[in-house]
Amino acid sequence: MRKLAWLLVLLLVGGWLAMKTSFASYAGTLWSQAKTEAKNQIPTRFELDRVRHELKQLDSDLGAIIRPIAEYKADIVRLEKEIGRTQIALDEQKPLLLTMAKDLEGSPTVVSYGGSDYAADRVRDKLHRDFEAYQRMEKNLASQRKLLEVKERSMQAAQEQLAKVIAKKKEFELRLAQLEAEEETLQIARVGSKLEFDNSRATQIEAALADIEQRHNVQRAEIELKTQTFVSDSIPVGARRERRLDVDGIRAYLQGGKAETP
Repeated sequence: MRKLAWLLVLLLVGGWLAMKTSFASYAGTLWSQAKTEAKNQIPTRFELDRVRHELKQLDSDLGAIIRPIAEYKADIVRLEKEIGRTQIALDEQKPLLLTMAKDLEGSPTVVSYGGSDYAADRVRDKLHRDFEAYQRMEKNLASQRKLLEVKERSMQAAQEQLAKVIAKKKEFELRLAQLEAEEETLQIARVGSKLEFDNSRATQIEAALADIEQRHNVQRAEIELKTQTFVSDSIPVGARRERRLDVDGIRAYLQGGKAETP
């Protein structure tokens, strides 16, 4: 009973919130945004694959349309043959009926056919029976032609529907191919944009390359300094001949002057 009471209270509070506040509106808006966000999180490549899968399923829909068309065609062929046979039978029976009707003109008692005589009443009965069969055959022929017309209209409608589905399928396939090509282009562009805007990584790479170049320069200078040698020349710099001062030079030196070297 306590749980039931709490449940009743929650229902009443929920109903009051729905009526007195915008709770229902907020909830609906949040749910709509959640669905939109969830859909946006689905990768485009996955959506393209899903559409391609759905396109393959259209083949089943095409099969469902093609099957009735094939049945209609088979029925139409059968009906056309039956109509042809019925029409031939009517065409063959009509002159025979006319012949009997003509032979019975004037109320004869005997009618001759094929060298044999037949009672006029017997011929008259045969005329009535054959004429009734002729009329039934005419009605049957009319029914077959109406049925053929219905079948042809149904087949035409099904063929038009089939053509629409095939055209739509081709349109979808073309649009899907275009979107897949655009997706590949966008994938390449996204990779390029990531490299372009990642300045910190590019700065680190540039600094590392400059540091390596500086190290190479220092190492190359150290090697050159360690292996440097003086170049010999034909000038005998070390073999300088000592010169002596003359008397005037000595006097000048002793008197505080500067003696000039001769």
